[in-house]
Amino acid sequence: MGNSAGLIILLVMLVVVVGFVIITTITGKKAAKKEKEQRYKAVRNEIKAFLAKSDNRKNIRVEFEKVYSRKGPEYKYRDVFDVVVELIEPKTQKSIERRAYEVEGITTKIDKKNYATKWVVNTILDLNETEQRIAIGQKEIKLTKEERKAIKKSDRIKEKELAQIEKAEIKKIRAEAKENKKNPVIQRTTENKEKFVPVRSREKN
Repeated sequence: MGNSAGLIILLVMLVVVVGFVIITTITGKKAAKKEKEQRYKAVRNEIKAFLAKSDNRKNIRVEFEKVYSRKGPEYKYRDVFDVVVELIEPKTQKSIERRAYEVEGITTKIDKKNYATKWVVNTILDLNETEQRIAIGQKEIKLTKEERKAIKKSDRIKEKELAQIEKAEIKKIRAEAKENKKNPVIQRTTENKEKFVPVRSREKN
């Protein structure tokens, strides 16, 4: 009797755990989908604003075709994307043009737990070059052994250059901090300084 009761409790606990995992997974997927929709909406609005400013084009529908996150040493601390879009005329539903843009997400800390990302369209890109870069990144185009070596070599050079720039910046900041510590800025107060008090003029009778 005791064994069967224990088995029932174990099964109930197992069902509860499985149910919790399923609910958490569904909730997580819904949250990720909602976040993606909000991100795409924000980027779409930025591209529309860019179109209005650069081309004086308004009321254009923007449909995403490809979104690719750039990789490499120079993008280690930056969220930069190659975005290929199709521009559509809403009234006729006809495709006007295909374009590629460089879009960057700039994240700032609001408080201890929350962050906000502002999406910026940096520039319009060459469509063919962008599609080729995406195809290489997604391994749709196979590179030769020599080409892969050349890319790795280029990445190593860029990484060294960025490390040198970062090192120089840190050195400069430390030198400035040391100099400020040696020679602190002293604000002198002026002697016999009179406080400005506005006086209302009196009318003479």
